[in-house]
This record gives sequence, structure tokens and C-alpha cells, in this order.
Amino acid sequence: MALLAKDIMSSPVITIKADTPLKKAAEILDENSFSGVPVVDDEDVVIGILSETDILRYTQQIIGQPLRDPHRVFTKSKEVLHVDITHRGIEVIELVANTAVDTLMTVDVISASVDTPVYSIVSLMKENNINRIPVADKNGKIQGIVTRADVIAAIVNKWNTFNQE
Repeated sequence: MALLAKDIMSSPVITIKADTPLKKAAEILDENSFSGVPVVDDEDVVIGILSETDILRYTQQIIGQPLRDPHRVFTKSKEVLHVDITHRGIEVIELVANTAVDTLMTVDVISASVDTPVYSIVSLMKENNINRIPVADKNGKIQGIVTRADVIAAIVNKWNTFNQE
């Protein structure tokens, strides 16, 4: 009997809206130790994914230098002291911080259903170089999310169960 998405997915899912400011999204990622979060509309239909990579890529394009921590760009920390923190530098940081996530989120979302076998989810993750797959119903409404951590936890659980028999 195959392990299914519903057996390992995290639910309920912390989500954000398309108009969420980037600073708030980075805070949500940081506070929850997430590397990405689904973006949903008012009916909780998945319309995108925002990842740390998206944030880092966007801030590098706007600020002109790579950053290691997406949260720090908005706190005027030592991380951004390389940026000219004149009045103009602060304006740029505030512009980036207030950018809506729909500006940089990934919109071609790969999702699964609750009955998708975990081996198929792992294949999708590997083939598409992604770390999380939202689990949605037939109308696209979010039901859960499967992350790499969920897959690893399931493997460990299976090993422990197998070794106890």
C-alpha cells in the first residue's frame, strides 16, 4: 500500500496573499523557519509560491548585491551596510520591503492531490528542483503541503516501524 500525500502532509498550512508586503512575507518565513510559503487568493486557491530564493533573487536585482538572509534586508542590519545607507539607500530598502509578493512569486505551481503517492511527489520535487508541493483539492483550494522535511520524517518513521517488527 503506497504512502499518500494525505498521510504525510502538513495541515493546516500557513499561507500568504498576493498583496502581502515582502517584509511581512520574510517575517513569516523567518518566524516559522520555512524556506517557502504558498500564496493563495481569497478562496484559499493556490496561485503561487514564494521562496527564500525568490526573495534573494529579487533583492539582488534591486539592490545590486547578493544577500544571505532575506529577513535582514528589511532591518537595516550590518548585512545591508554595503548598500549606500544614505536617504536613497533607505528608500530602496523600503521600496523592496513594501513590494507585493505577486511581483516575484513563482506562478507555475506544481501541486498534488491528497491521494497522490509520496513517490510521485518525490519525483516531482527532484525533476523540478523544488522543496515543497502544495496539496490542493480539485478546485485548487489548499488542503496541505508536503515539504522535503515531511518526506524525510516519513522515511524515518517507516525505518523505525520496520526495525521494531
